[in-house]
Amino acid sequence: MILPSYLQTVRNDLLARVSGGDILINGTVSVPLQAVEISSHPIAGIQDGIALQVSAQHVASVPVITNVKLRTRTGAVVAKKTGAIEMNRAQFVNLTFVIEARGGV
Repeated sequence: MILPSYLQTVRNDLLARVSGGDILINGTVSVPLQAVEISSHPIAGIQDGIALQVSAQHVASVPVITNVKLRTRTGAVVAKKTGAIEMNRAQFVNLTFVIEARGGV
């Protein structure tokens, strides 16, 4: 079990790292993050999870998103997602990355 105070430290660190970062769409298009937020609701099936919600502008040249990588401002990958999201003239992209915090041994 992770102490709530440590989980809060992990949340704060994660926010600091991805603020000013970007999402890499389909391995080729980098889009700066416009907003980053930690969701406060519990995550089903994950005891010490962090739901990180990010928003970025839509890129007209990407009609379907098949994979995204959440990156820090220095380019380090924090999380990945795969799927098939059709953009259909959307103005922006909202994604949620679920990250599980784990304690050491």
